[in-house]
Amino acid sequence: MRAIILRRVVNSAVWIVSGIVVVVVRASVTQGGSILVWEIIGGGMVIYGVIRLIWTLVKTSSTNGTSV
Repeated sequence: MRAIILRRVVNSAVWIVSGIVVVVVRASVTQGGSILVWEIIGGGMVIYGVIRLIWTLVKTSSTNGTSV
């Protein structure tokens, strides 16, 4: 069970870091209207990673609370 939780946390962290990298790289390389598309993509990746991380932590804490 701990391996699954660790995998989900790492997976969420990868989504978050990848989204930040997409935004930073595209902001520094591309200037103009197309940056908005990359900000939406990168921001979506960050939001997805944060939601997965929160869901994993909430699900883990609720599972640990009910275990006897």
